Amino acid sequence: MMNRFQGKQAVITGGATGIGYGIAKRLGMEGASLAILDINKAALSDASQALRADGINVKVYQVDIADPREVSETFSKLITDCSGTLDILINNAGVADFGTVESTEVDAWNKVMAVNLNGTYLCSKFALPAMKPHGGTIVNFGSISGMVGIPNMAAYCTSKAAVIGLTKQMAVDYSKLGIRVNCICPGMIADTDMGRQILGTDESEQMMKLRLSKYPIGRFGRSEEIVAAVLFLASDEASFVCGSAFTVDGAMTAI
Repeated sequence: MMNRFQGKQAVITGGATGIGYGIAKRLGMEGASLAILDINKAALSDASQALRADGINVKVYQVDIADPREVSETFSKLITDCSGTLDILINNAGVADFGTVESTEVDAWNKVMAVNLNGTYLCSKFALPAMKPHGGTIVNFGSISGMVGIPNMAAYCTSKAAVIGLTKQMAVDYSKLGIRVNCICPGMIADTDMGRQILGTDESEQMMKLRLSKYPIGRFGRSEEIVAAVLFLASDEASFVCGSAFTVDGAMTAI
């Protein structure tokens, strides 16, 4: 097992389940100490037990990343718990909603923006002071949905486009301080809750063929492929990668 993250302190939002948990486990197996943020208390308990059983050093924090007060208080405690140092922030937590501009309810629109965009901003805002003295890396979660239009996903597409823009802006501001900021932009990942949610809207043979036709590689992605790409961006192997919207999408956005 590689030890690319030995001695590093990593924070993963939405890290108790799904791709976030996969990222946390891989970071931990490669030597990082973990701080996992999630809104789901039960999932945090399960994740921490599983990670500790693998010998991984992990602290968990229940927090709604859309709430500025909760995020501020959580990072204040987290940074103290981690002796004042953070090296890696993975802004993974996110939600989706379906609807056009007309059919999307205002509350649903605001929730998607609050979690996907504001949550990324808030966690970065309160993590950066602990990175500035020595440098670090931030990986935000965008999506190909922020690069191309996806039918019936007005709020989600807009939020992810904004995350891509925020990533580029942060990279300009903070790269001179040794803080690299990048954005991972996955295509359809079929084995995640969100992937199953999207695919489940219409599972007819005709629709599945249409969806797959948009992926020149001939298949959808897998969670472990996103995890591997995130770890690359977070590692010193990506030392000249900064301000990137890093697509992992089977060439979907290349056509």
